[in-house]
Amino acid sequence: MIENTIYDSRTLLGVFADDVHMQPPTSYWLDNWFTSQIEFTTEEIDFSKISDVRKLAPLVVPTAQGKPIYTAAERHTTVKPAYVKPKDPVTATRMIRRAAGIGDLGRQQPMTPIQRYNAIIADIQRQHRYAIERRWEWMAANAVLYGLNELEDEAYPLTIVDFGRDPGHTITLGAGARWGEDGVSIMSNLQSWINTVRTAKFGGVVNRLTIGSAVWDVMQNDPEIREFMNTQFKSNAGVNLNLGLKEGLEVEFAGRLSNNLEVYVYSDYYQNPDGTVVPFMDPRDVVLTSPSIRGVRCFGAIQDIGAQLQAMPVFSKMWNEQDPSATFVMNQSAPLMVPVNPNASLRARVLA
Repeated sequence: MIENTIYDSRTLLGVFADDVHMQPPTSYWLDNWFTSQIEFTTEEIDFSKISDVRKLAPLVVPTAQGKPIYTAAERHTTVKPAYVKPKDPVTATRMIRRAAGIGDLGRQQPMTPIQRYNAIIADIQRQHRYAIERRWEWMAANAVLYGLNELEDEAYPLTIVDFGRDPGHTITLGAGARWGEDGVSIMSNLQSWINTVRTAKFGGVVNRLTIGSAVWDVMQNDPEIREFMNTQFKSNAGVNLNLGLKEGLEVEFAGRLSNNLEVYVYSDYYQNPDGTVVPFMDPRDVVLTSPSIRGVRCFGAIQDIGAQLQAMPVFSKMWNEQDPSATFVMNQSAPLMVPVNPNASLRARVLA
């Protein structure tokens, strides 16, 4: 008979955070544009932004008083984030995924009851981590791609968190203007959009082009791009794309379209509860991004007595139910991925 150990939150979080085998497959959007983090002790997430205006210092004679030029041009926003709280029972029939290197099952010593019990808890924590961090990644992707988060689920009514990106940073090319069609210059399109991001309020200098898998098929065969590659040493264009076979990874570096513009092919996806597979980014789209996005991983306070409204990204807990008898593990998070400068990205649908 095994001892029904109820682990405390600190122990469960250690399993959640520290096991190297628990890393999600990719976190492209989080890792590149949401590199800072703020944890709130309130249920709501508050964020503001000071306008980066380019003022000239006022001219005065040396004996005149100085003139103030700082103005608090802040945009205050308060958002109550959506809540995620996966919960699963600890059951003896739960399948345990063994890590590589454990050995052949025919030669391996059977697990003791406590080892199996602990392995089930670790397996639940792993699955919860996948689900929670995939949701963070989904929020980050939508903030960069669309400038908003459209939050909706069976237990959560439709809520749109609009970060205020300029409508001109969402583009759909029509018939006769799409990439791959006669007379369409991909390079001219990109230059125009780069200029749009650079001169936009809260924009920035673009250094990355992320493209969908369908777009890559068109780009690598574009005659203008191939001509740039053939003449790059004369023109100093810096165009250097890898036109060979791709490995099939969710994110692959494809080369450069200028000395400072890297190109990545992106094809990662997630799975809905009904089993349908959905790409994070439409394969017909491209997105131009600047480091100036300065995305922040924001987390609201955990609405749980056990957490005591602490500021933390995830709160783990475990408890027994008497009727029906069961032991449960649950993880809670109140995330919102906020792009401080939403105009530092531009998304375009370039294929039909």
